[in-house]
Amino acid sequence: MSTSIPYAPQIKIPELLERGKANTSTLPIYRDGSLVVPDAVRYTLIKPDQTKLIDNATASYPANVPTYVHSAGIMDESLILGEGYLQEWKITIVGEEYIFRRMASVVLRRLYPVVSDADITSTYSQLADIRPSNLSSYQTYIDEAWYNMLQRMRQEGGGLEYLVMSPEAFRAAHQNLSLYYIFRDFHSSLGQSNGRYLDLANEHFRVYNDEWKRINFIYDHDHNGLSEQPNNRIAKQPVIYLSNPGRFGSFRRRR
Repeated sequence: MSTSIPYAPQIKIPELLERGKANTSTLPIYRDGSLVVPDAVRYTLIKPDQTKLIDNATASYPANVPTYVHSAGIMDESLILGEGYLQEWKITIVGEEYIFRRMASVVLRRLYPVVSDADITSTYSQLADIRPSNLSSYQTYIDEAWYNMLQRMRQEGGGLEYLVMSPEAFRAAHQNLSLYYIFRDFHSSLGQSNGRYLDLANEHFRVYNDEWKRINFIYDHDHNGLSEQPNNRIAKQPVIYLSNPGRFGSFRRRR
């Protein structure tokens, strides 16, 4: 009988699988603040036309993290680029089978961030000295800011992140959102209702939102790894029309 325990897979954004390359997918499962220990893991990848590219394959779980390695042969050049792929992880936990789903896309290239600890400490040099002893870097905050930006981009209709060809366009927004998370956490750990860290957190969140609205980038409309108009940058913030919009070509989401 199913116990329906609400285990929580760590899914921050849709999985991106690069075509023509080996790709490793992982799906950590959490409950009560700890990684769940699987008994067995099987993996399925379903294509947009509902056929199965990988069907119920045995997967590993090193260090209790369900893991599947897609070979370059499986991710061959014939696969359709774009959205609509679906991962199904069939994971046995304490003798009971659970199915966790995650949306996926097949892409030419992932979008990688350009912000690191060096960008954080170059803004506030003292951050290198006051970093909590349990942290070797500020990477946790930087990663969280990055995933939240990618999620926001999709939710606001600003395009697909893997078609952006100019990652530097996100630098200022990413840097300020990372600093917001850092200073907000510093403020929270001190248990104060106000103070310098709260002021800094609020200031960087305001600047982040301003920078977010100004983001523009070079975009690959045709999923071919090239920009047909490299001198024309695309604004991430969508235009809101109060009357009928003009005639514009729509983005091609898949080739």
